[in-house]
Amino acid sequence: MEKTIYQGKFTWLDVTQPHKIQLLDIASKFNLHAYTVQDCLEPDHLPKFEIDGLARFIIVRIYNPKELETPHSVQDLTSKIALFYTDDYLITIHRLPQPYFEEIEKKYLTPGHTMTPCDVATHIIWHAVNSYLEPAQYLDDEVDKIESAIFARHTRGKFEEKLYHLRRMISVNKKLLILTESVIDEVYRDTKSNPFIQDLKDLNLKLHSNYEHIHEDVSNLLNIYISISAHKTNEVMKVLTIFSVFFMPLTFIVGIYGMNFKYMPELQLKWGYPASLLLMLVIIVVIYIWFKRKKWM
Repeated sequence: MEKTIYQGKFTWLDVTQPHKIQLLDIASKFNLHAYTVQDCLEPDHLPKFEIDGLARFIIVRIYNPKELETPHSVQDLTSKIALFYTDDYLITIHRLPQPYFEEIEKKYLTPGHTMTPCDVATHIIWHAVNSYLEPAQYLDDEVDKIESAIFARHTRGKFEEKLYHLRRMISVNKKLLILTESVIDEVYRDTKSNPFIQDLKDLNLKLHSNYEHIHEDVSNLLNIYISISAHKTNEVMKVLTIFSVFFMPLTFIVGIYGMNFKYMPELQLKWGYPASLLLMLVIIVVIYIWFKRKKWM
């Protein structure tokens, strides 16, 4: 679908769910390179900044996760917005509806405004970057919940898979923010007259720092969880080993006297059975004292 959001000092053309023929027509109309325009059809394209003749070409990704149980890829977590702009026009291309475009038009493109296509593009980039703020808070809260659950002795559960999933989400978002920072730097170098770009740089830096901190917390928590799980396994193995040490000599004695030989003098003794029980008890006591002295129990 193609519509004109604004027509005044410049033209803002918005294209939703584009197809190849439509994009080729736009490329011909606005003198854009066909290969550059076709980049808009790639759903998993990463953020970038290019110059196409007189036009600036930008791709940003806005956080908009699909309704999946464990979204973890770039395409699962975000949607793409492509922008072309010169002094005379702004073209936005995307697959999903972006209602905040109308908000920008109503708030900033009023009669007497001084906004340029670059200014509008900067606001769109700001909205894309700001979309990562809420998921950062969500991820931070999830890490806190898992941390509390891991250290709560009454709580049982396997958190390894969830921690790996969270770390994957954080890594994807952090990667996209790094690439978006390059886009912002290019826009800043291209036009230094827009003071809003510095606020955009600060927001992106803040979010990248937040994700870096959360990523570090998840990695540390994952290592702690693996260590705790290994410690619990070692404790179980320790108990099983102690039991096996206690019962090994007893099993040996029982095995000897369980053999069906005809001549076993001890079996004919009156005190043979009590003596074997006493021997087993002495062995258990000796092993217990030995373990205590070694501080293994």
